[in-house]
Amino acid sequence: MKKSLILKEIYRQNKHWNAPEEFFDELKSITYKRKLFFEILPYIAKRQIISIVGLRRVGKTILLKQIIRHLMEKGGGESIFFLTFDEAILPKGISVVDYLDEYLEKIAPPKRTVYVFFDEIQYSKNWQHIVKRYYDTEPRIKFIVSGSSSLFLRKKTTESLAGRIYEFLLPVLSFEEYLELKKSGEALLKGYTAAAISLGEEITADPSREKFFSQYGSRMEREFEAYIKFGQFPEIANEKSASVIKKYLVDAVYKKTIEYDIPRIFGVERIDELKFLFQVLANEAGAIIETGNIAREVGIDEKTVKKYFHYFEESFLIFLIYNFSKSIRKSRRLLKKVYLGSPNFSSAFFDWAKDGENNYKMGFLAENYCASLLKKKYQSVSFYRIRKDEIDFLAADDISNLSGRCYVEVKYRENIPRKGLEFIARTAKKSGSRFMIVTKNDFRIEKDGVFAPIWMLK
Repeated sequence: MKKSLILKEIYRQNKHWNAPEEFFDELKSITYKRKLFFEILPYIAKRQIISIVGLRRVGKTILLKQIIRHLMEKGGGESIFFLTFDEAILPKGISVVDYLDEYLEKIAPPKRTVYVFFDEIQYSKNWQHIVKRYYDTEPRIKFIVSGSSSLFLRKKTTESLAGRIYEFLLPVLSFEEYLELKKSGEALLKGYTAAAISLGEEITADPSREKFFSQYGSRMEREFEAYIKFGQFPEIANEKSASVIKKYLVDAVYKKTIEYDIPRIFGVERIDELKFLFQVLANEAGAIIETGNIAREVGIDEKTVKKYFHYFEESFLIFLIYNFSKSIRKSRRLLKKVYLGSPNFSSAFFDWAKDGENNYKMGFLAENYCASLLKKKYQSVSFYRIRKDEIDFLAADDISNLSGRCYVEVKYRENIPRKGLEFIARTAKKSGSRFMIVTKNDFRIEKDGVFAPIWMLK
């Protein structure tokens, strides 16, 4: 009986074998491919397992199906096995082994490479040990797995799958991807690609960049503000209704992660505490936080607060950065700031129409965005605070290398005067670096630093 149910579920989920138009139905309206799709393709032919992690609704399942379609175009057929996990397919007494064995025994073409796709794999208990066993004993299997929790796709894979896995993070949409999804026009996209600035890049005078700033600056400012408030998730990038966007962020991302994923994966029972704490953090984005103070304010003991912080981090809802120290271990004991996994989360709790174009709020979102960009590029990202002086970000791959440091200050406004920038200018000069001031829509290059509009960053 159990085997017949398993086989029925296998055929239900793998309609690409007999009804590909149904399996790929959601791809009809999605012709766009994320940049990660092209980064992963060269690894498909390699032996190692591929893991894809990221926030809910960033497009992991769509990405898997696009890879499956790519393989189908090469004649994959029944050599491609797909399974997405939830309680319905893994009741007591049934495991991923049962599904995999049934597929290999009754469906998989003999003596051919088979591609096994496991979506939201973290819901399968001890999946990493099972995958390791098949990886070691069935060399013809190529595993591609995805999940929304980094703990279950990093900590355990480090222990069990060391040397056997390539890990990829699918982030929220980049600004460039957002513009592409919005079909913003070939001229604008081509100009933006040429003009975009990477944080830490050595910037020199460039007439084409200055021309793009003059021609498209006002429009790019508007596009960026829409993106940073509402446009980082593929399904809502083209949505016009603010109420629909807010409901999506609350129901499909924030509440689904906190009310379903975290309790199920980490065994948390006090969901009300999780929700309240996250709302507090969403309003504190970019601010220095102390777990002891937060614990007293929300009425939870500090040990539990730290544990919840950890769950939020592992679920990609937040990330922390610490005050700079040459000792990484020491920095973890210093002051820390919290940032959101997506600045869009603010819009789940903040009514832009009611509260107006709040520049103070936008300033925090801009800072959050820059923190995310720096974390993608550098091994170490900190803020730098000495007494009353502070620099928003100090980033480096090697913190002991003075000349390799990147100093960034976010000033989300226009016409920024030099007064008040003495500390970042002086600090950058000591390390032989130039500083960068991230602005709302001000672009100029000076001898010791660059003032760049946030929408020009990549």
